[in-house]
Amino acid sequence: MKKIVFFLVVSILISQALFAGDRVVVSRWLTTGPLDVNLPVFHNTPDTRGSTFSDRQLLVFDHIEMQEYFPADGKPLQWLNGQSATWQQIHSDADGLVEIGQADATNNPQVAYLAAYIHTERWIDARLEMKSPFLFEAWLNGEKIGTKSSIERQKAETGNDDEQGENNSMGRVGHQMKLPMGTHLLVIKALRPAGEETPWHLTGHISVGEPFSANDLMPVTDPANIKNIHHFMDGVKLSSLRPSPDGSMVAIAYRQSLPPSDRSESWTEIRRLADNSLVHSFRHANVSRISWLPSSNAISYTTLRDGRTTVHWQHMETGEKKQLLDGVEHFGGLSWSPAEDFFIYSVTDRGSGADATMRHILGMQDRQPHFRHRSFLYKYEKDSGASTRLTHGSLTTSLHDISPGGSHLVFSQSHPDYLERPYSKHHLFIMDLESLQTDTLLANQRWGVSTQFSPDGNYLLATGGPSALDRAGENIPQGMIANNYDTQAYIISLADLSVDAFTRDFDPSVVSVYWHRADNHIYLLAGDEDYRRLFRYNVNRRGFARIDTQTDFITSIGFASQSQTATYIGNLVNAPHRGYSINLRNEGVALLADPDAERYRHVQFGEVRDWDFTAGTGVRVKGRVYLPPDFDPEKTYPVIVYQYGGTNPVGRTFGGRYPFNLWAGNGYLVYVLQPSGATGFGQEFSAAHVNNWGKTVADEIIEGTRKFLEAHPFADPARVGVAGASYGGFMTMLLLTHTDIYAAGISHAGISNIASYWGEGYWGYSYSAEATANSFPWDSRDIYVGQSPLYRADRVNTPLLLITGDADTNVPPGESIQMYTALKLLGRPVELILVEGEDHHIVTYSKRLKWHDAIMAWWDRHLKEEPEWWQEQYPENNY
Repeated sequence: MKKIVFFLVVSILISQALFAGDRVVVSRWLTTGPLDVNLPVFHNTPDTRGSTFSDRQLLVFDHIEMQEYFPADGKPLQWLNGQSATWQQIHSDADGLVEIGQADATNNPQVAYLAAYIHTERWIDARLEMKSPFLFEAWLNGEKIGTKSSIERQKAETGNDDEQGENNSMGRVGHQMKLPMGTHLLVIKALRPAGEETPWHLTGHISVGEPFSANDLMPVTDPANIKNIHHFMDGVKLSSLRPSPDGSMVAIAYRQSLPPSDRSESWTEIRRLADNSLVHSFRHANVSRISWLPSSNAISYTTLRDGRTTVHWQHMETGEKKQLLDGVEHFGGLSWSPAEDFFIYSVTDRGSGADATMRHILGMQDRQPHFRHRSFLYKYEKDSGASTRLTHGSLTTSLHDISPGGSHLVFSQSHPDYLERPYSKHHLFIMDLESLQTDTLLANQRWGVSTQFSPDGNYLLATGGPSALDRAGENIPQGMIANNYDTQAYIISLADLSVDAFTRDFDPSVVSVYWHRADNHIYLLAGDEDYRRLFRYNVNRRGFARIDTQTDFITSIGFASQSQTATYIGNLVNAPHRGYSINLRNEGVALLADPDAERYRHVQFGEVRDWDFTAGTGVRVKGRVYLPPDFDPEKTYPVIVYQYGGTNPVGRTFGGRYPFNLWAGNGYLVYVLQPSGATGFGQEFSAAHVNNWGKTVADEIIEGTRKFLEAHPFADPARVGVAGASYGGFMTMLLLTHTDIYAAGISHAGISNIASYWGEGYWGYSYSAEATANSFPWDSRDIYVGQSPLYRADRVNTPLLLITGDADTNVPPGESIQMYTALKLLGRPVELILVEGEDHHIVTYSKRLKWHDAIMAWWDRHLKEEPEWWQEQYPENNY
């Protein structure tokens, strides 16, 4: 029998919404027209529990997947058996009643899907009520909010059950909605049983109580939305793109959260670059470490069983598979030789005493749980299956690269040296793989480097800080100390160990490098101010050229070893991550993957403008401002100033922990600035970070805020907030001890006492080796006391939210707790939130959502005078 289904979508027009006091009534809907649906065969036959197939079972059966689907006028909908329909608008009557289907009895049941877009201008608490004589279910933003399983015929019967909703009397489903600013999708599935002659209709209205009003929500038919937390937390995201050696295929790694749980899944697909056709999918396969071999279209991957790792080989063209190394415990990773005849792998030797009840600490690094573990190198020969152990000893041996001919490998060792900054020593070795003769290339280096062989095997391409290789990369004025987070690139001759610091005069900060044998050019991914861009270095002509990748910020990149092809993931400042390929010969760019396209199809963004200023010290400070999507220069807006103030610029990323275009979508101007000390602006600029700890940076941020407000009359100077995380959290606290220009502040995982962070955080002393170079609590009171917000807490008058993971090993939670204690004892406005079980970053899905809501509610409370969302989450108490 032919299946017919009826779909209807609720979507409310601003101009057509009917307001009855504090009640908003739906007046227009979208519909595709009525269609029938069949009952299953033997529906009248009792099952093993004695029950026949009910109308309710038909209602709750998912006939169509509505996730990630956003109805719109004129949009087609594909249905069963090749059927399709087009959404069209219909009108309700003056009371908001809309006719779903004719009153004539039908031989088959009829199903209708309805949806309503509810646009809210702020966080709102309102009651939604829906009424129909027949059965229906309702979902709001993908969560089921009510089920009605009863039938009322000509008002003779009333509903008597509501298994999911709050209220079902008189045929109603009610739900108390608590919605943040944005557009929210209400989906209804309605069912009329066969043979019913009662008119089939639906009404819905929203009741709003004080302090909210009907003006706080706007029913619309257009699914246009602002960016929200679920846009970048949910759905399929790209993790990496890695091309095959000949550039004909690409391995695309994906990840996806699985809400409402805190679980996620990851998988890899192999696709052809020419037509994007699928070659193989590893989804739902329990494999990891998928990587291309160096010269063929084969991959290797690992599986884990009972704590032991097996290495597998698979050819992507022929489908041939082989099991290689089997049953290795504590397996670390592997790297293939260029000829693919062997690979080098690592195995971890678990250290003793790491879990002792009375643990004797053997140095600062020994506080870290894995410090006593050691990793060693092994060689596996593919044809014979034989393995050889290559290294042993008391120090971990870390593989850097295998030579182009496969005859040698470069590896390193490091160990603590607490008597000299930066408190470790590094050694670089080269090993002959036939004789295992090992020679030292570099010994007792204070700053280490990462290396790879040149295509001809005569040089090493290295990356490290400016002070690496006997300060070969430093380019700073006399009297300054280099910022070794400003990564440089070097070419080391294996013949005489001479060093060419070829990026010394190159202002962008190096992220990664690749020496391509296809054209003998070096490709650098580098932070260029707040952009992350791709550059080409011509080794022969000694010149740099920027390559246009059509992105603002590249998160990862891979190169085909035998083809002038690269694949990468990048974003624009107002567009999500996409996957691309680029022809390095002609710089032609092609889109490979855009998994967020449908999710962001209806999301609107405001303009992002550059805004720089010259500080009183003469320093040029770069910045940018995010405008709301509906920006009107005749209005005034609250402002959020975001700064890091530390060694890294705040890049033009799209998502991240602090999604600026999301804040802007909520009606804020967001000003992001890059004060002195950030990398990517040249070494003199980045070196200003050393021994500063806000001495000049605080003044730059305050001056920038004031000049921004003066230059933008639409920015409300009475409603300005400031935020930062980690070092930026420290800067937020410090700023509030210097000025009352801000109406609110947020410090995530901030440092309040530089001395306690220096001594307690896992990496406090080692980070301070750069940020507080050669300065200590006993000889630099001006920094450790003078710049610590805790010792200036009595100067804070601005409401401050301190938020941190209670398991943070980087910046211990005590940094927030002691600032909270000080401000509470001083009677100053302060709140503290400890996120259970989270480290420096809030990564658990459910906790990330709550963390985000707390931040947005804090801004609304203090910058919009809308405290209700905060009070809903954290009601006042008398403790």
